[in-house]
Amino acid sequence: MNAEEKYQAELKQSDLDHHQPTAAAMTGHIISNLLIHSLKINQANLFAKGSASLFLAEKAAGWIAYELQELDQLNHLLVNNGESIPTITAQFKEYTMLEEDGSSKYLSGDKQLFGLVKDFDTQTLFITKAITLANNESWLELSANLTNLMAWIKEQIRITQDFLGHELKEGLYVEDDDDDF
Repeated sequence: MNAEEKYQAELKQSDLDHHQPTAAAMTGHIISNLLIHSLKINQANLFAKGSASLFLAEKAAGWIAYELQELDQLNHLLVNNGESIPTITAQFKEYTMLEEDGSSKYLSGDKQLFGLVKDFDTQTLFITKAITLANNESWLELSANLTNLMAWIKEQIRITQDFLGHELKEGLYVEDDDDDF
């Protein structure tokens, strides 16, 4: 099989995995969300005004570093287990569930910061599902990694919501019993 045929087979398998979700497929969404979120953090760090700019001056570089380190670890976990990972821009755009908007850099600093909190919250939905799938598939190292990522994200949400003067869950997604991926 040549390179193009191998890539087409990967895409076909990926499509199947996303219709009957696997831990690897869900982790592909997490990887894409981490990359896009790191770009959004950078944008907010560069353009936020007011006290949010001071908060981001303290937190943004650490957030980006952690998310990119996590992205790298997840990539290796998947590849080490024979799974596909998103590697091109088209895949990151397809698999991310975070929305990008260039005009958001002109929002108030607090609105930009809260947008990042909502993105952290969105990521938890995929991480929760991936942990469940990893546990069902007896993929312990993936489950452990994602559990640590979840704990880190929840701490960032709490710290940022506190800074914004919000209650912990204020303005965030509340899961309905009917929700399904």
